Amino acid sequence: MHTKSNILLVDDDELYLFLMERTIHQISNTLKVGSFTDGERAIEYITQCTNEKTPLPEVIFLDINMPFLDGWGFLAEFKKLKPQISNKVNIYMVSSSMREFDKKRAANLEELTGYVIKPVDKGQLIEIFKTIYQENW
Repeated sequence: MHTKSNILLVDDDELYLFLMERTIHQISNTLKVGSFTDGERAIEYITQCTNEKTPLPEVIFLDINMPFLDGWGFLAEFKKLKPQISNKVNIYMVSSSMREFDKKRAANLEELTGYVIKPVDKGQLIEIFKTIYQENW
């Protein structure tokens, strides 16, 4: 990923990534969207941004089930980097899992801003962006 993104999508489903990016661009043409298909590469990117002191994306939509490093592993690694991160990063766990165990586990993680069930629709994204960007939305 070469361009600075406001929104980072981390999901191993390439069709989902395509549809999310398209939907975000329908909502706003000013938001830049980046993506990774596994948590390991996303953490490498965040580590690089942290080391270079460049701001991270304002929003990360994170899948639970991915190869190499799943969403839970990503959050554990993100927590280690958090003391070095200067800007607010809103992380939304996005999953097709409606299991109470996953929802409760997510609710107990301070790194998470929210838990969203797939598929994420345009209305949900607008509400998330209104909450994050407030008067700038």
